[in-house]
Amino acid sequence: MCYICYAGCGGSELGVKLIITFIILFLLVLFVFQVALDPTREIPDPYYQAIGPGIMSEAELRQSLPLLEGEYKENYFDCSEMAALIEWYLEGRGVDTRIVTGEHNQPHDVLVGGFEYANNTGDHAWVASNISGNVFLIEPTMARIVPESLEQYYIPDGSYSDIYDVVDSSRSASEYDWWTVVEISSPLPFPTPIQLPRASWLESDLFDLMNKEREKNGFSALEWNGEIAGAARAHSNDLASAGGDDLKHASADILKDNDIYYFDITVSRTFSMPGPVYNYEEFLKNCVDAWDSNETEHQTAEPDFDESGVGAAVDSAGTVYFTQVSIRRIHCGYKNAPCCTEQGYYPWCYKPWECNRGTCK
Repeated sequence: MCYICYAGCGGSELGVKLIITFIILFLLVLFVFQVALDPTREIPDPYYQAIGPGIMSEAELRQSLPLLEGEYKENYFDCSEMAALIEWYLEGRGVDTRIVTGEHNQPHDVLVGGFEYANNTGDHAWVASNISGNVFLIEPTMARIVPESLEQYYIPDGSYSDIYDVVDSSRSASEYDWWTVVEISSPLPFPTPIQLPRASWLESDLFDLMNKEREKNGFSALEWNGEIAGAARAHSNDLASAGGDDLKHASADILKDNDIYYFDITVSRTFSMPGPVYNYEEFLKNCVDAWDSNETEHQTAEPDFDESGVGAAVDSAGTVYFTQVSIRRIHCGYKNAPCCTEQGYYPWCYKPWECNRGTCK
């Protein structure tokens, strides 16, 4: 058997090897080039991490958002960085969250729930969070849930599942690189909502501050009345259940509805403070300011009162409702109390009660 090899055999093998080598080098260069130009390579690794207990409801969502209002800086820490930060934060709390881009077209200021949503038009980024099938839009520059009445002004044109998706789509990390402003491995430098103490502590702390304000104004301190506080708390709970409707309510009715009659003059103040709360001391100060500026139902001199009670309640949105009722106590003349006596006058009772064998009935 004969084997014939032409002169070109060795050259052909060499050419094949060169071609293969060229292809390998080309693919290697292409890979390096793609890696070099991949915008997602600028994202810290690891990026997503568990940073707190899971958020399971709208109320918990409202009470978990960081305070970012006032942190906005154009082209440095604006809506896109803020949206990416909130998406990272909520994903770390177990919430299915997306970054949304589009147009914000709110032509006028809107005051909703105690917060002013300023007019804004143009390109925008925001966050959409899904909790048990309910989607909530979050305005990143305020880190607050967008009221349903304002959702019409958010017009999306892109929705992204995570930071890698939105950065890859935009071909740039610079629009969303909040980690150049906030150290990703450290706790958030922005306040996050605090857990308010139970209602009785809120009431006691606010009452003490109110008494200090009275003393500054030259008035004697009011004595705490737990029975009145219970009636005030019931009224605040009613307000929280009704979403703040009927803030004005006669203090006499609040007391008499709870069988409290041992007063001849009374006054009430009712006000609300929108949540969430980020700083407890500042929150109490704002409450005292609101209490001090709140008009009473009767313009009665402060020294005329001697006892008071405060009732607090919190609704699902984190708004805190306070009711304070103050009285001038009497020891006769009310239902089931002794009739009042005064020299030169017949024994008497406060209306609608009448003396019956020395007792007001």
